[in-house]
Amino acid sequence: MMERIDPALLIPQTLERTGSVQTRKPQPSSPGAAPGSFRDVLQKTLETSSLKFSKHAAERLAWSQRPIRPDQIEELEKACAKAEAKGARSTLVLMPGVAFVVAPQSKTVVTVIPEERFKENVFTSIDSAVIVQK
Repeated sequence: MMERIDPALLIPQTLERTGSVQTRKPQPSSPGAAPGSFRDVLQKTLETSSLKFSKHAAERLAWSQRPIRPDQIEELEKACAKAEAKGARSTLVLMPGVAFVVAPQSKTVVTVIPEERFKENVFTSIDSAVIVQK
């Protein structure tokens, strides 16, 4: 049961503003900076691929702030084709620094697992694995 506080025990105080509120203004990009946001760069990279990324996988990539490189996309496409040729339905693709769970038949990346999350991780609901070493 919740007890009420006796108003006689409260000490009235006034609050004073101690400083001004500062807001951040967008900074113009420097001349050497890459154009566009991370999400824009990710979108452009994915548009050139035959693979589709689920909403979850795209969010994981954006959250990790590690753009997927074109060579990784190429290796992922090759791994997906190998798994599809073997009749796989759900494949774990292990690459240096990152792992992907893909559905080879639909050429969809279901999720992305950064290397930091590999430790003591159990991968379930997969029927095959492709290990990519570079």
